[in-house]
Order: sequence, then structure tokens, then C-alpha cells
Amino acid sequence: MLIIRREQIDIFRQSVRLNFENNMVKHLRDFTPGHSEALGEDGLRKVIRQGIKSAETYGLTDYGPVRFYIELMFILGSDFDTDCQFPWASHILADPEIVDQTERADALFDKAMDYLKEVAGPERKYAKESLRRASQQSFKDLGGIKENLETEILAWFRKNYPQKCRYVGEQPLHDLIRRAAALARKIAVSNSAGVVLCACFMFMLGHGFAEDPLYPWCKKTLNDENITDPNKRLERLHSKGIAYISKVLE
Repeated sequence: MLIIRREQIDIFRQSVRLNFENNMVKHLRDFTPGHSEALGEDGLRKVIRQGIKSAETYGLTDYGPVRFYIELMFILGSDFDTDCQFPWASHILADPEIVDQTERADALFDKAMDYLKEVAGPERKYAKESLRRASQQSFKDLGGIKENLETEILAWFRKNYPQKCRYVGEQPLHDLIRRAAALARKIAVSNSAGVVLCACFMFMLGHGFAEDPLYPWCKKTLNDENITDPNKRLERLHSKGIAYISKVLE
């Protein structure tokens, strides 16, 4: 009688996961070459492992659904599943009426394609225009808002990326701004520019940008012990953000 030990099963699972990880590294280098090059192989593998773990919490374990989940992380941010900007994602992922994981992934795909069509636009025209506008925003200008901060940030969102604002809706954007204010307090930022910048980064990179392995330079800058003033860290983050946008637009 053939006996398969638990250790053998674990080794097999590890082999399957490593094979998937290797294939994803190759796929992502084609899917998003610039971002993949910037992250390097170690960075890519870190994102992939987080994606596998996160997808698994929603019952996504097959090759296709997990691959698409990781692709969405690169498009919307690693924490898109909990981001108030994308309530449709959390709804589909948690929908108890969808039992089959392929069906869940298909529903997510359909909604994501609708979102990209309306928000990114043809050949990502709207997204590129938004990035260009953002690249022209100086850190000094961000600090010019003194009163009605939430209202002014919302106005900036609408001016910078009207297509996204229309699709997302007003209430999620208000929620995002409040999360940005909470993050600013957490990292001890004391001026209005810090709140505005946190909101802008959440709007453009996803609400989890400060810890997102897709953007390791954000976390590194926000935790840079060589810059003792938290407000100066935000100023440095803005500078790196502009450099990142310039690189993307190339």
C-alpha cells in the first residue's frame, strides 16, 4: 500500500507554488515591464507572494484567478480589495452567492474592464493626462490650503482626474480623504501639505501606498531616520513621487 506522508504533500505544494511564482515573474515582466524592472526580481516575488496570500483569503487558488488578482494589484494597488475607491472589488470578492472561483474572477474581470474603460480611457489617455497634471503640482502649492481642507482636496481630485471622480462617486472620496488625515496623524505630520499629499498618493496609488510593496520607495521615505522632521519626509516623498510620475510618462 502506497503511503504519502504529510511532508511529501508539503514539498509538492511548495514546488507548485514556486513554479507559479517563477511563471508570474516572467509574465509580469511582459505585463508591466517598467514597473517590474524598477522592483527587481526580489521585489516582484514579494508582491507575488502577498498576492497569493491575499487571493487565497477569497478562495482564489487556481492559476488563472490568482494571476488576474495579482495583475489587478499592479493596476489598482496591492490593497485594492479593501480600498474605498473600488467598492465593486470588495463586493465581488466577498459575495457569498458566487461559489466558483473562476466565476468570481470573471465577475471581477468584467467590472475591472468597465472601470478601466471609463477611468483610464482609450489607450490610457485619461490616466496619462491625470499624471501630467499631477507632475506639475509643487509641494509649496499643496501647503497653500489652510481652510476647508476636505473640500479643497476633493476639488483637486475633480480637477486632476474628473473621469475617476465621476466613476468612484463623492462619498468614497470623502472617506479616502479622512483616511489620509488619519495616516498624516499616524506619521506625525503637522501641516496641511502633509494631509493633502497623503490624500493625493492614496488617490493615485491606492489607499495602502505607505506599506505597498509595489512602491517600496514610499515606505522607505516615510521611515527614513536620516530625516528627523516628518514634514520634511513628506516633502521628500513628493519629490520622489514626481520622479516616479516622470518615469511612468516616459
